[in-house]
Amino acid sequence: MKNQVKITLCFAALVLLFSIFPSANAAITSIQDDAVETVAYMSQHGIIEDKTAWREVVDRTDDGRTITTIADLNAVMQVGNKHSSAAKRDAAIRHEQLPGAYCAGRLTVVDIPTFYTMRQSVYLRYIVKLNQLIAHTRGDLVLNFSGNQGGIPTAMIFGLYALIPNGQLWTSVTNTGKEQQVSLVKDGLQGGAASYRSTVVKRVLEKVKKRLNKKVAIIMDNNSASAAEFTIMAVKKNPLARIFGLPSAGYTTENSNVTYHSPICDNSWQIIPWMVTRTDHTVRCINVVNARQTHNFSNTPVMPDVLFTQPINTGEANAHHSQISKSLLSQIRKWFDS
Repeated sequence: MKNQVKITLCFAALVLLFSIFPSANAAITSIQDDAVETVAYMSQHGIIEDKTAWREVVDRTDDGRTITTIADLNAVMQVGNKHSSAAKRDAAIRHEQLPGAYCAGRLTVVDIPTFYTMRQSVYLRYIVKLNQLIAHTRGDLVLNFSGNQGGIPTAMIFGLYALIPNGQLWTSVTNTGKEQQVSLVKDGLQGGAASYRSTVVKRVLEKVKKRLNKKVAIIMDNNSASAAEFTIMAVKKNPLARIFGLPSAGYTTENSNVTYHSPICDNSWQIIPWMVTRTDHTVRCINVVNARQTHNFSNTPVMPDVLFTQPINTGEANAHHSQISKSLLSQIRKWFDS
């Protein structure tokens, strides 16, 4: 893949927030036992990209029994699915940059950055900030997902609540074909691994005025991954939204997360929290298409409505926002005028 997205920055497409903000009273287990449990889960419920390679690694590790380190389990998970991983919680790179906006003529470009945090206060701040930027936009609105490598999809979707009609966003599909609808509701998301509903989110969203009668342009590139891809799927439920740019990175599978607490090594008293991200659902989304012009996604890139083959970013980014190609912005202006 051109400009390959690093998996360390392509976080869970759909993370359970209770895994991000866990309870304090967690059981202490060994990495080896957790590896056995994880391998068994993936073998039964996982979306396995290469079944022959997975069977070989399962046999080689004796169903996970020879795995004693997080790094080794991560390597095994990557064999199963590129969207799966295992990592120390403190090793996860925080991406807590808030959204920003700038004007390009009459266009208002809202940058939606990679976002991952384990701090709930920052999570809520991201949602509020993005909603404020949308509410204060006076010109034509452009959502910039270029370079957004994922993170927490609910933060991005709730932040764009004004632009997304409530109701079904996509369908989550298990490896046995069982389906579950994922829907935007007044207090969050309902259904699938992305499900997260709370009174706190409801209080934020009930202050948001829907803006569904104006066009909205979406910019994505081949580094737009995971949570960014799912957020784009959600915004495209709005019939007045259009995607410009390149095919996305292709991390369009749902994950569930499990947080473990284990000794860092044998005979160690130091207990560390660590997380396993298990890819266990594909999705079907009628709002977007892949390269085969179908609506079924299993790490399949989302295709733009308008393909732009030139570089999207000019390389003149500053600390506050990226700088989008003038020719792409010109093309977007013409669409708004049409």
